Amino acid sequence: MHNRYIILLFLFFIICCENKPNHDILANVGSRQVTSFEFSETYSNKLINTQLKDSEFERNRHFEFLIRNKLFSEAALRNQLQLDSIAKRYIHLDSIRFLRDELYYEEILNKEINVDETEIRKHYIWSKRECHLKHLFFNNKDDADSIYIILTSKPEVFDSIAFQTFNEEKLKQSRGDLGWIRYNALDPNLEKVGFDMELDEISLPVQSSFGWHILKKLDEKNQMITDEAEFQNNKKRIKNTIIQKSHQIRSDQFVNQIMLQKNILLDDRLIEDVTKALFQLIQLRSDDKILIDKKSEVLKNLITNLRDLSHLPLAKYDDGSFLVQDYIDGIQFLAPQKNQPPQALFYHTLRNQILSQEGGKRGLGDHPNVKLKIQDSRDRFLSQIFLSNLYDGENNIKKEELTKISDSLRSITSIITYQENLDRLFKLETSSPSS
Repeated sequence: MHNRYIILLFLFFIICCENKPNHDILANVGSRQVTSFEFSETYSNKLINTQLKDSEFERNRHFEFLIRNKLFSEAALRNQLQLDSIAKRYIHLDSIRFLRDELYYEEILNKEINVDETEIRKHYIWSKRECHLKHLFFNNKDDADSIYIILTSKPEVFDSIAFQTFNEEKLKQSRGDLGWIRYNALDPNLEKVGFDMELDEISLPVQSSFGWHILKKLDEKNQMITDEAEFQNNKKRIKNTIIQKSHQIRSDQFVNQIMLQKNILLDDRLIEDVTKALFQLIQLRSDDKILIDKKSEVLKNLITNLRDLSHLPLAKYDDGSFLVQDYIDGIQFLAPQKNQPPQALFYHTLRNQILSQEGGKRGLGDHPNVKLKIQDSRDRFLSQIFLSNLYDGENNIKKEELTKISDSLRSITSIITYQENLDRLFKLETSSPSS
């Protein structure tokens, strides 16, 4: 009897472990799940792109919206609808991004960062500072080192070197002038150096997310600090900012170490040509105010030229290559940033591909988070295919019709919601590390 009790207790323990709740599942909709990952991303985008304010009502309304989409996805599977090649392509691109995100979490976000009082106070002072900086940009450390050696003996040639090395016209004509830079407006690797430099000082080569830089500090402006209470009130916020910056610096160091091991060979001329074409294409597509003769023809020619080059390698490294098509695909997840040279976009996309490949090598494709995110991506396309099939490709479907369809699907689909997981998600998002 005693042994039977022990066995029953052991089986109960196993069942409890197997049924351990997954806090990332917000709802089960038939065989599909609403996940915390999808909710966080889509709800954040919704708030950013609309005038809506976060509230319990908006959270629950968005939750219902995601449940409805899962109903459509489940119906697509029930009707054995197939994804087309375009959908499969985008799901593949998403999966590459998810591998990179998980690697970033494992290597960077999942490791503790300690911030002391001295560091917090220094950043508080920087938050009251503006720096007027110039910079030189290089693709590799060897070029940056050789130019730095020249500048140590002839600092007055900084401007002429900037004019010679920059391809982007604005930076060329301004001799690498970044203008007046506020705190939080610069890559953290550069900010850490530039905001601590003396006037007229020229820095050692600094590696950022984009490449190698040499900074020159022209001037700085500082607000007078007289109120200790203001520092104390902002202490927690500054600490969180430092942690975020430290994450990026640690991430850059991790990526740069991987990149150094790859023995990367670049086709600089092709990179320059493709980058110019991509920037021109993005500008023409996004700015309706640009009026040129035969704009549609120019766009068509740019797309055709890029398609013809798509199979060519922009970079080769020990265990792979980075094609023009990879550049085109990768740029969809990025946006040009202020004070960022155009070539930096290339390096960012190259780094992203190498990181995703590293995540794949480490088996992160089998990580539960990655699998859930890929399922979310697949469900979005299945939902679209279901509606497209139902309405014969019609895009403008009335809200009343969508509600009617979802209500009919609810009657034949099991739905289990986990409100506590949704509430927990917002508690995690609003909480911050203690001071």
